[in-house]
Amino acid sequence: MYHSKKKTSAAVPQGQDLPKRGQRITVWIYSFAALLIVLSTASLTYIAQMAWGEADRRALEAEQLHLTRTLNDIHRQVARDQMTVAQWDRTFNALQAPLDRAFIEDDLVGDLWEDFNLDRTFVVTPDGTLIAQAIKDDVLFETKLLQSGNPIRKLAEQTMAAFRRQQNRSNSVFADWYLPQSALLETSQAIFAVIDGTRAFVSAIPILPDEGQVRLEGDYPAILVNAVYIDEDWLTGLSEQLGYRDFRFYPGEPERRHPTNYLVQAADGSTFGYFRWDHSKPGREIWMMALPLIVLLASFIAIVAFALATKISRLSASLEESERKNRYFARHDALTGLANRHHFSDCLSFSLDGLPDRGFSIFACDLDRFKPVNDTYGHEAGDRVICAVADRLRLLVGENGVVSRIGGDEFIVLLTQQMDRDALAALAGDICRSIADPIDIDGGHKVGIGVSIGIASAPESGMSEQDLIRMADMALYRAKETGRNAFEFAGPLSVEDTKIRKPMAPQAYEVSR
Repeated sequence: MYHSKKKTSAAVPQGQDLPKRGQRITVWIYSFAALLIVLSTASLTYIAQMAWGEADRRALEAEQLHLTRTLNDIHRQVARDQMTVAQWDRTFNALQAPLDRAFIEDDLVGDLWEDFNLDRTFVVTPDGTLIAQAIKDDVLFETKLLQSGNPIRKLAEQTMAAFRRQQNRSNSVFADWYLPQSALLETSQAIFAVIDGTRAFVSAIPILPDEGQVRLEGDYPAILVNAVYIDEDWLTGLSEQLGYRDFRFYPGEPERRHPTNYLVQAADGSTFGYFRWDHSKPGREIWMMALPLIVLLASFIAIVAFALATKISRLSASLEESERKNRYFARHDALTGLANRHHFSDCLSFSLDGLPDRGFSIFACDLDRFKPVNDTYGHEAGDRVICAVADRLRLLVGENGVVSRIGGDEFIVLLTQQMDRDALAALAGDICRSIADPIDIDGGHKVGIGVSIGIASAPESGMSEQDLIRMADMALYRAKETGRNAFEFAGPLSVEDTKIRKPMAPQAYEVSR
């Protein structure tokens, strides 16, 4: 039967250092190769990504500058459209008191709407009074002083200030009433504003004579203000002019950061809204050009390094395989592949460390009628029987524990899962019935054997390896005495039992097939 031994530390044979040294050398070679690959790849990747990022950044700056210039061009175009009626003696005279309403309706507003599709028109005097306004070509003559915070008045004041500056810079003797078109164009101001609840692009320009056949009375000039609604048509035209993908306008402050958030301001300096688009990314092309070079260099280094590492690893492969087999057979039975005595002892020690919180059980198993089979049919047949028994035990125990062969026809099972007495009895009965099934030894000859089992549970039957094995062995002996193919539980181990080494009231079970 199984007898426990104190664990001793065995000296490691010197030959075991060989595979370890070979493995270390292989690891060093592979590590060095990997380091070269990583460093070279990282360096080239970093350079490529820097170029990628710089190309994308410059492309974005160019697109933002293009948008700025395009918006300026739109402003200039609207200002030129306004200038066709704003720099005209007839317009200047029509705004003198009394107002020439017919001219304003037919020539001023009519031309601005019909020829240039300017949605809104406002005429503001130098003191901020609105004297006429129009929606498309529908004119409303309503005189009212605009509030100081009104965006139309702010824009008119900015335009008037620009006109005064241009007057001061002009050397012309006619500067009081006339400016060249290029200078007049410079006085035009533009903002983004909400007009009638709709966001709009607004442009303003002074109304001046062109030939001087006018009456220069009172404070002048009046300011012509026109607005173009920022609708889908306007955005589509701007997008086509820019050539940007997914070009959109959003009101207010942006909710999140985005590379192409192009902010535009209202007349009071607050953020009116922002444009956003899918900007071009030429850096991707740089990356695609650099990627083959990175892959080629990394592949070359990898081939050279791994070829060297492979040669060295082949030298140590056989030693490592031999060492692996030695370690396996040092802990497993060569015939059945089950855990051997040393492996079982280690597993049992681990389970003992979990006491008393985690209980476990051991089955001491001894085959019945095995010796006659071995003597009659030979050792080869006996080996087949042992292997068949091992397979059946392994199948029944499964993940619930460890099956070990400790020599000859003796097996021992460590059930690491805590089970009650009924479950243990059921498992023991299954083992007895399974082992009792006939075993084919050479393609036709079948033999029948049995098994006797002694069951000891921790902590009831002991809390040490020696006590548990002794109690299981004693239960096994009693099972054999009661008959074949039976199992018996070991009793609890009391203090008195520990002193006299005798178990308490045993209970035997005989299993019928």
